[in-house]
Amino acid sequence: MTHLPALFSLDRRSILLVVQWVGLAFIAGILLAILGPFGSYLNGGPLRLFGYWIGAMLLGLLIYGMAYRIVAISVVTGSWAWWIALIVAGLLASIPEALATRMLAFRLWPELAGIDISPGLWFVQTATIGVIATTGVGLIQRRARSASPDAAPSASAIPIAAPLGGEVLALQMEDHYVRVHRPTGSELILMPLGRAIKAVEADGLRTHRSWWVAAHAVAAVEGNARSMRLQLSNGLVAPVARSAVTHLKAAGWIKDTEGGAA
Repeated sequence: MTHLPALFSLDRRSILLVVQWVGLAFIAGILLAILGPFGSYLNGGPLRLFGYWIGAMLLGLLIYGMAYRIVAISVVTGSWAWWIALIVAGLLASIPEALATRMLAFRLWPELAGIDISPGLWFVQTATIGVIATTGVGLIQRRARSASPDAAPSASAIPIAAPLGGEVLALQMEDHYVRVHRPTGSELILMPLGRAIKAVEADGLRTHRSWWVAAHAVAAVEGNARSMRLQLSNGLVAPVARSAVTHLKAAGWIKDTEGGAA
């Protein structure tokens, strides 16, 4: 079970980001009102047209923004799982967005009731804009993260104090994040693996360039010196680099370079 922090914070940086995104939503609404996609340019009343699209974009900012936030704090940014999660989240968020905008449109333009626009078609049109916007924001965020890998932790990162509290079984590096494996699940923190290792109050060894394992978490050692793995107490399997075998043997984790329980 992954621990999730609060979806929103009220610090100054977050308020500025909200203002920026609201401004972008207004601009997007104005552009869509001018372009009139999906035949909306045929609807009468320019004020109603602008009001509809600006309102739809502000509502979308809330719904799709929440969906994006959940994905951002749950999946490692830039991974294949992250892209898939973004698309799925965009599709799911399109359901309430489509229902709300359909009701609003029929209220603003009652004559639409005489046009055969099925709920399914309305959903497809809504999801087209929503998924493109969601994945587009994801692409921008990924490039920004890649351009500044040493940037300060974002709101999506779980804050961490020194030392790292609770029982830690292993640490696993994932891109710019570290996944903290515990008996009850795992969580992501945004920091270098070396710094996370120093924050753990437990004896352990770095078994791989991307793994650190606590000594008390090792249930069994599998394989041989060329292909060794550690079976952890929670069922997780951690890899062992060939260069780390000597250190594991010196620490008494294995009997010899052919493997075997200590």
